[in-house]
Amino acid sequence: MYGWKGKIGLLVPSVNTVVEPETNRMAPEGINIYATRMRNATVDVENTRDMLSHLNRAADELASAKMDVIAFACTAGSFFEGTSGEQELKTTIERIASAPAVTTSGAVVKALRLLHLNKIVVATPYPDDMNNLERKFLVANGFDALDIKGLGIVDAWSIGAVTPEETYDFARKVFSADADGMFISCTNLRTIEVIERLEKETGKPVVTSNQATFWACLRAIRYTETIQGYGKLFENK
Repeated sequence: MYGWKGKIGLLVPSVNTVVEPETNRMAPEGINIYATRMRNATVDVENTRDMLSHLNRAADELASAKMDVIAFACTAGSFFEGTSGEQELKTTIERIASAPAVTTSGAVVKALRLLHLNKIVVATPYPDDMNNLERKFLVANGFDALDIKGLGIVDAWSIGAVTPEETYDFARKVFSADADGMFISCTNLRTIEVIERLEKETGKPVVTSNQATFWACLRAIRYTETIQGYGKLFENK
C-alpha cells in the first residue's frame, strides 16, 4: 500500500506548480503526497480571500482519501488575516477532515522558534502590500523582521517560473549578517535546491515555505527518520 509510513494531503493554490514537486522530492520512501487545488490567480488580498471560499470543498475531498495529516500549503493564504486567521484555517481543516492539520505560516513560525531565529530577514516573491502583511504576522508571533524584500510579482503563476538560481541571487541580496537566519517565503517559489548552499555560505539557518510545511507534516505524523539535503531544520526531530 502506498503511504505506509504516512499520507500527506496538500491544499494547493490552483496556479502553484512548485509545492508538489518539491514536497515529493523531499519525501522519503513510504511517505506519499496527495493534493487538491483551490482556484487563485493573483497575489493580493481579494484574490486570496476568494481562494479560501474553496477551502471546505478541497479539505473534504482530501479527507475522503483518509490522509494522516493535511497541510494548507500557501504562505500568504495563511498569514494575510493574522494569527487568528491562521488558527481558524487549521481548526476548520481539522474539523472537516478529522485529521491533524498544519498551515504553511504556522509551520514557519514553529520552525523559526525551534532554530532560535528571533532576528530574521525575509525574501519573498510578493508585492509590497503582501510583504507588509507578512511582516505584521511575523512581528505578532514575536519575531524581529530586520528586513523584508519582495520580487514584486503579482501574477501568482509567474512565481513558479523563477529559477532556483534567481531565488539564490535574490536571497543573497536580502541576507544580513545581523540576522539570526533567513526565511524565504512562498510555496510556489523554488527553494529546496538552494537551502544548503545558502546555509553553507552565510553560516546561518535558512527556513523556506515548502521545507517548513513538509517538516511540520512529518512531525504531525511522528516520523522520526533522518532526512538530509534540505537544511538544518531537518536535523531537529
